[in-house]
Amino acid sequence: MIKKIIAILLLLVIVAGGAGYAYIGQIEQQNVEQAEQLKVRGQKVSAVLSSKVKKWRQAVGVLAADAVLISALKESEEAVNDWVAGQGATFDDMIKLRVIRPGLMQVDTSVNPPLGYAGLDLIRKVEASKKIQMPEVHMMTSDNRHIAIIAPVLEGDELLAVVLSSISVEAIQKAFKSAVKGEQGGWLLLKQGGLKIVSTGAPSHKAGSDIGNIPVAGTRWKVSFKKKALVAPLTQSDLFTYVASLLAAILVLGLLISVLTNKDRRKKLGASIKKRTVKKKKVASIAPEGDEQNLGEDELKERAIADAVKANAEKNSGQLAGPSFMKDDGIEVETQMDVLRSIFRAYDIRGIVDETLTETGVFAIGQAIATEALSVGQKTIAIARDGRLHSPRLSESLAKGIQSTGCDVIDVGQVPTPVLYFATHQLDTQSGVMITGSHNPKNYNGLKIVIAGNTLSGDAIQNLYKRIEMDDFESGEGSYQQQMMLPEYIGAITADVRLGRMMKIVVDCGNGVAGEAAPMLLSTLGCDVVPLYCEIDGNFPNHHPDPSKPENLQELIDKVKEEEAELGLAFDGDGDRLGVVDSSGNVIWPDRQMMLYAMDVLSRQAGADIIYDVKCTRNLAKVIAKHGGKPIMSKTGHSLIKAKMKETNAELAGEMSGHIFFKERWYGFDDALYTAARLLEIVTAEFRSTTEIFADLPDSVSTPELNISLQEGENFRFVEQLQAAAQFEDAKIITIDGIRVEFKDGWGLVRASNTTPSLVLRFEADNEVALERIKGVFKEQMLNIKEDIELPF
Repeated sequence: MIKKIIAILLLLVIVAGGAGYAYIGQIEQQNVEQAEQLKVRGQKVSAVLSSKVKKWRQAVGVLAADAVLISALKESEEAVNDWVAGQGATFDDMIKLRVIRPGLMQVDTSVNPPLGYAGLDLIRKVEASKKIQMPEVHMMTSDNRHIAIIAPVLEGDELLAVVLSSISVEAIQKAFKSAVKGEQGGWLLLKQGGLKIVSTGAPSHKAGSDIGNIPVAGTRWKVSFKKKALVAPLTQSDLFTYVASLLAAILVLGLLISVLTNKDRRKKLGASIKKRTVKKKKVASIAPEGDEQNLGEDELKERAIADAVKANAEKNSGQLAGPSFMKDDGIEVETQMDVLRSIFRAYDIRGIVDETLTETGVFAIGQAIATEALSVGQKTIAIARDGRLHSPRLSESLAKGIQSTGCDVIDVGQVPTPVLYFATHQLDTQSGVMITGSHNPKNYNGLKIVIAGNTLSGDAIQNLYKRIEMDDFESGEGSYQQQMMLPEYIGAITADVRLGRMMKIVVDCGNGVAGEAAPMLLSTLGCDVVPLYCEIDGNFPNHHPDPSKPENLQELIDKVKEEEAELGLAFDGDGDRLGVVDSSGNVIWPDRQMMLYAMDVLSRQAGADIIYDVKCTRNLAKVIAKHGGKPIMSKTGHSLIKAKMKETNAELAGEMSGHIFFKERWYGFDDALYTAARLLEIVTAEFRSTTEIFADLPDSVSTPELNISLQEGENFRFVEQLQAAAQFEDAKIITIDGIRVEFKDGWGLVRASNTTPSLVLRFEADNEVALERIKGVFKEQMLNIKEDIELPF
């Protein structure tokens, strides 16, 4: 009877499992079919838009080939203006027609729509190619948004002018919506790069996953489609696990019942064996032995089956609890194992992925950050990530940790750190977390944290660890949404910065996350951008994205010379540090860049405080003071610098590492992309070469940053010992961050890095002789502290 019940149960589980498997497969097939339907819709919409654009281009081409226009260009500007006036609205969607002679270098804001830097760039491309260019949407975020189509006016091979037709964006938006009208399901978008032109569809699919893009022929546009997938209660893998576990449980139950029902038989058999052993020793030594041996085999079989079932059940149970089967509402965290105190550094959190920084650890850190934010009235946190290979999974853990406290998450996606900072202002979250390893080796990652407008550092970072240690978290269910911020960020910079002329530049992003944003921004400003390693690749296959190291700038230097460019710009892994190379290939270190920025800011903000870190040249303080500013030396560290800016209300700050902070006209956070734009604004105001401009700034003989690797924590102990024991004659000693010793003819610095277990050194002097003397003095003092230290000088 029992065997029949067990058999029936097994059969029911198998049948139910098979039905469930088929049901899940059906849902997955529906997702595939719906995605294919969306693709067909996207192709249909693309064809409609392509046809419309083709008619526009043909119409503009006809205008450019008009013999009357060619005659007017040879005659006078008045004749050209008469020709333009006579065209009226050549086609319904055109809002402005202009004829522009070659060589125009200035924007024109007096007309509607204005001729901006993007328009100038498109004109330059037409002049270079002598061909009509693909249409582009310009000024999308303003009331002057329009589509620009530009065609050359040629007489033979000679370029006489270009015809610029400005077309209503609403026309393409209307055509897009008309093509989509009546279609059901999905969310369709028309995009130009990262810029959204128009979108429509079922609102429920707006937050769905991107499932494809269809190019619009003859344009840079793409029709992108999203869909919220149908989701089964569990995956086929989950179902298999559950069925296996149920089958195992039924087998265990059957075996237990069998063992219990045979209990009496085993007792009786045992008594019989005992009786035979006492009465008939010789016979008992033979006959019961066979019965006992058979019983032993039966028991062994039962135990073997039970052990196998138990092991299988434990294995399946472990799978159900593992990361692949986690629910969105929480992750079990063993604090002592997964979150190490050592990763909580002076101004951020940073560690080696899967060793000192784990997914479960980041989940707990997310809980701590969100709880801290909620305690000061912050209910929403923006998050973003860099382009490292492990950043997406760490970002997912972070979001879930934040949500588990009841705090809401806005995911800005894969963008440079400054875009995340920008989002905290524009989205009014005031709080944000960036998953980034910055300039550290590729196996590192970390978190930069802003809560209520303050970048965390020092005790505030350590307090997060204390929350984790005490399991002191809020609990709730926060929401999650995605928000694209890059177009708005670029629009804000281009609205603030104006270039005086076009400039050819080389941009090296070192395969970091700035690889998309930097070329897009600088091209929009009107630069001729030569990209170098702008493909985002977390393996960093070419060189490490750290512009503070001369060896990482060599290929940029070579490219600037090869292209005869006027400037070279290098960005670090997360886009908040800037390296600069002038037109002759000279590296312009950030402390010398700061002289230029300070002079510019002080021309409008007389008497302003300007902050620089302990690694900067002493010439910087002289330049600031000479131009009426107040120089303030600070500890190194982006968080510490921002805190000092708030304390002093400084308009500008900078670090030798390349972090530059503009409060004047911007938000006061470290932003290499905005800094690059401000630098271009300054140098394009002159017609001198960048080599000549930078040559006017005071310079000294100096070293770049030098690094000495030590064991974890040893760097801080070394600096403490050096501060206590070192003796420097006829010198001023500054100990706000490490030990900086200033002599009459130069200075030297030793400080402990807060991002890696290393010492950071730098030396500067009036001449080579003084530089070598100062290095020699430091060498002697450092060897007294640690005889076997390997010095890079």
